[in-house]
Amino acid sequence: MNSIARQAGAIVLTALAAINPQKSSAEGFTGSDFFQWNDDQQHGYVSAQLGMAVSISTRIKPELAECIAEVFYGDHGMSDKGFEIITARVHEFGDYHPSSVIVVVIENRCGTFN
Repeated sequence: MNSIARQAGAIVLTALAAINPQKSSAEGFTGSDFFQWNDDQQHGYVSAQLGMAVSISTRIKPELAECIAEVFYGDHGMSDKGFEIITARVHEFGDYHPSSVIVVVIENRCGTFN
């Protein structure tokens, strides 16, 4: 996936999140709550979070964006392996907000956003 396609996808996901706020943005949302969702909702959430991470890192640290793409994406979006990497950690740290866990997973795999 090229960087223009990743950026475009991230922008679309960001726009959708802005016009359709999710329970996941509510205070107190945890990994345990995340696992109450169906598979499509879980995939959509993780995909949106990864898209945001790619969008941000493309602007501030392009090598981080490339690593995220290599680790978590396949030829047609988020890979099954990428999803499993994320959800295993969200499950392990079920008392924390999934977005926080996703950032930690990305930074452990690819380096910091700083």
